Amino acid sequence: MFIVLTVTGNRVLESAALEPFGRIEWHQRDPDARHPLFVKRMSWLWFSAELVRICPTELEYQVKARAAYLALHDFVRSDGETTINGGSRSTLADVRGRLTFVPVGSSAQGWNRFTSRVSSVFAVHLGSPPLDHDAKDIADVPPSLYFESNSIKATLQKLQSVVEGSGINDHAYAETLGLLLLWELRHAADLKHSRPKVRGGLTALQLRRVKEFIDAQISNDITISDLAAVAGLSQFHFIRAFKDSVGVSPYQFVLSERIHRAKELLSERYLSIADVALAVGFSDAAQLNRVFRRLVGATPTAFRRDAV
Repeated sequence: MFIVLTVTGNRVLESAALEPFGRIEWHQRDPDARHPLFVKRMSWLWFSAELVRICPTELEYQVKARAAYLALHDFVRSDGETTINGGSRSTLADVRGRLTFVPVGSSAQGWNRFTSRVSSVFAVHLGSPPLDHDAKDIADVPPSLYFESNSIKATLQKLQSVVEGSGINDHAYAETLGLLLLWELRHAADLKHSRPKVRGGLTALQLRRVKEFIDAQISNDITISDLAAVAGLSQFHFIRAFKDSVGVSPYQFVLSERIHRAKELLSERYLSIADVALAVGFSDAAQLNRVFRRLVGATPTAFRRDAV
């Protein structure tokens, strides 16, 4: 679900209601300014994300982390400062590509003066995945302001493309990225405790049950949580074990199974492309077309024509 926010003076007007896990609170410092602030938000089962684009203006902001907060910054400020938990302030001007992490119970606040370009902040508010105790490890990750991590940045950029509408709009894909962020944060903090390892992948019984579940639910949303529960593993362990067993991630496998079923249904001439898309779990014909072309090298229409 998308939301557009417009800041006018001290007021924030919302076009729709949403209950994300957290949000950045903004306040216009100049009551006479008329520079809009645009926000898009999406929410999943245990985390949410917001993409904020800011025209030249001066804003105060605050984050009270009732969920863990992770942000990717793309702006240069002519003035301003930022603090976490009221500690040492940062006045770093160029924070393009820099990251900020604020754990649950902490807070970040400050102000920025944007003067020369459209700026952006992409923030993810991370809760705890159900049935996955490993995620609690990020409670030990300390707050960090304007740090760098190529792996976390790359994952955030993929999730940002989902919110922007240019990426893959699939629950399992977004959930996989969220889980990857948790793992990368834990890894970056170099937590000093042992972690259980998955050895040998899934058992034959676990793999058969997972494949049967995917086959039965191919027309519906299939989440990593669903598949991990079928296998009786935590989500982190399931993703690693599945890839060890099959050679691809659970998300990639589900996509390939959807396309395999779509190929079979395209032989049924009475079904429209839209009917086929819905039958194999895509939201519409456009999404099927994008994935089909990427995996098969042709559109569903061309595949159906050439199969005659």
